[in-house]
Amino acid sequence: MVARYYHLIKESRVSNQIPPTSIRLPEDLKRWLGHRAVDNGVSLTKEVISILYTEMRKGGESDERKVA
Repeated sequence: MVARYYHLIKESRVSNQIPPTSIRLPEDLKRWLGHRAVDNGVSLTKEVISILYTEMRKGGESDERKVA
């Protein structure tokens, strides 16, 4: 089973203290993410963050790693 990182995401922290980041998604990917979020009972934002945390942790990468 894939580890979920929903417990790391507090809605107030996400919405009030972190500046928003805008990305463009193909419609089919956005729809897939939306269905997955509904299936997991979370917001689209929480689902995307959970997926990204899961992928980041799989690689054993540090949270402090610099982006190129």
